[in-house]
Amino acid sequence: SFTVLPADESVTESTVPEAEAVSNDITGSVHEWAVGTSAHEAVAGDVKFTIENQGTIPHEFIIVKTDFAPGKIPLGPDNRFNEDGDGVFVPGEISEWQPGTTGTVTLKLDPGKYQLLCNIAGHYANGMYTQLTVS
Repeated sequence: SFTVLPADESVTESTVPEAEAVSNDITGSVHEWAVGTSAHEAVAGDVKFTIENQGTIPHEFIIVKTDFAPGKIPLGPDNRFNEDGDGVFVPGEISEWQPGTTGTVTLKLDPGKYQLLCNIAGHYANGMYTQLTVS
């Protein structure tokens, strides 16, 4: 069961103050089945990600430069996408890590569109992604 709220009462994904909408020091979390971050925009250069696994199972946090729409990277028969495939570039990741712990990675990111996601089998298809624009 769900309730549809009028547009002026809808719950937004981000509760981050406007001043932090662009950040190169991004915090967030992963859990079944979502990825949440403190910012969706960064400036080209070094970007640090500090991500907590708030789920009940291991997850990973992969930074993918791509022009595919969020959630639309084509999946293979193993319910994952090829991280070396056409139309995707992976500058780095926080490899699979345990629930209740935090992972960090700092990457030099070029301008473009990115998806921040978990590519463990089935996780991306279940909604574990968000977007980041680097300018």
